[in-house]
Amino acid sequence: MSRTGLPTTLVICCPLPTGMPSAAADACLEYGRRSAVPLTWITSIDRLPLVAGHSGVGAARSAVALEIPAAVSRQELRQLLARTAAEAPGIDVAAVRGPLSPEHRRLLVDGGIRVACRDRFDDDARGSRRPAPSGWPCRNTLWGLWEVTQSTAMPPGLAGRLLAWGSHRGPLPGTLAVLDVGGQGPFPDPATIRGRIEQWWNWAERQNGPGQAMFATLADLPALITGAGRLPVGGSVFKVA
Repeated sequence: MSRTGLPTTLVICCPLPTGMPSAAADACLEYGRRSAVPLTWITSIDRLPLVAGHSGVGAARSAVALEIPAAVSRQELRQLLARTAAEAPGIDVAAVRGPLSPEHRRLLVDGGIRVACRDRFDDDARGSRRPAPSGWPCRNTLWGLWEVTQSTAMPPGLAGRLLAWGSHRGPLPGTLAVLDVGGQGPFPDPATIRGRIEQWWNWAERQNGPGQAMFATLADLPALITGAGRLPVGGSVFKVA
């Protein structure tokens, strides 16, 4: 393990936008249902019934994050959270695009959200009330809400084993990487998503044996930050679908 005593933690996220064809979304969800790698599905409110109702998504190894559009008003956010609680009770993770005001943070907490995945942190926000592990892009500016930013790391393949520099080496020991496997296109491709997940699994297996790397969901982060619920990678933790 690293000097911090923590494994390298990988959180794999996959967006399922409203415009994504239903057949492609079903294929992604079916792969996730049969995979033992924990995944976090980022979905808009209109896609929630499909995602939350899909067989296996509610299991311990899966999580759903509500996508919150940029520049949403307080009233719109309040309605969005109320609708989410009614249609898919228990969702406590959100993916927030753009800035996040103190008022919006309070609404998230009041609406049951414990983790907010950000594309970036706000420069003018206060410092973290509670410490996060070194190398973890997390902060807690309001009691009950952890914020985390996504990583820009790419799936390490052959180039990562040959090069001695750059992001292809993968996350550093003891750090946290929140990884978007959806890619840069308009809609994620199921085959591409599967390939990227398998690349990350292969990378994790090469990290000097069990306990050196682990997978988690966004919903796991509060427990992991406080040192609970660690799930080391090893043996049959991952089943290729």
